[in-house]
Amino acid sequence: MNSSGKENQIERAPILWMHEAIAYLGLDRLGLAHPEQAIYRMVRKGILKPRKIGRFLAFSKSDLEYVITNGEKKRTPGRPRKISKIMSYENPV
Repeated sequence: MNSSGKENQIERAPILWMHEAIAYLGLDRLGLAHPEQAIYRMVRKGILKPRKIGRFLAFSKSDLEYVITNGEKKRTPGRPRKISKIMSYENPV
């Protein structure tokens, strides 16, 4: 069976492991004693959403690019509510 490598390649989402994500975000160049703790803090805050593969955490490259462009703003799920709904919740006295 003679098949080239390009025919058998499957298009996969770019996933980076923890040490690759640290290097991609540049946390290793900041002089932190434990740069993985910065990643864990971003996960706790909801800034990054990791995927667990085995015992290890992996991050999508698009999520890491979001952190680079927007800083540490938390991603909000869904779309924002309309102003009219927010105003209707107020109690006029």
